Amino acid sequence: MPPNGPNWEELTWTWAYTTGHQASDQKLEAAAKAAWSYSLLCARTYLNDQDSARELMEHAVHNASRYVARHPDAPPEKLVARIKSVIRRRAGQLAARRTRELSSGLMLDMESFLASEPEAEKSAFANELLSRLSPFAQAIVNRRSDGYTWREIAKELEMDHTAVRRAYLRELEALLQELSRSGDSPKCD
Repeated sequence: MPPNGPNWEELTWTWAYTTGHQASDQKLEAAAKAAWSYSLLCARTYLNDQDSARELMEHAVHNASRYVARHPDAPPEKLVARIKSVIRRRAGQLAARRTRELSSGLMLDMESFLASEPEAEKSAFANELLSRLSPFAQAIVNRRSDGYTWREIAKELEMDHTAVRRAYLRELEALLQELSRSGDSPKCD
């Protein structure tokens, strides 16, 4: 579990996988530190989720550690470039997966819809949507509105943060699809 607090972004050597050679491990650590800011950038740009930077870095350092084990004489610049390349590729893969999974029904869609409504109608609509969500999803909505991150919520639920986020967003998407289907075909009495 990543550390929480103001310095959670600091690079820790727990990301790296040992290659068995101290010199290779030192090169790998230096390359990981050099690529950390790029991991943050890709997490924000591709995934719109700064918490994902650590996962991107873990994946990239694991890949680079296997590369260093095969090529112990690789120059540090090549290791940094490899780590950045793996980060960018993995971020793109995760972004594409999220796009396929969440083609509609995002909270931003609901926010843009509610922006044009008066406050009383917004409140009534939000309460109606919340009442149709499961207790699990309602708890997540409440925690997210209180400022909790996906990781903090997942820690409380003893689950993986991506599983919590996916389950919540799938339920929200299903609810919005159900509401749009029921509104498309009005019944004549």
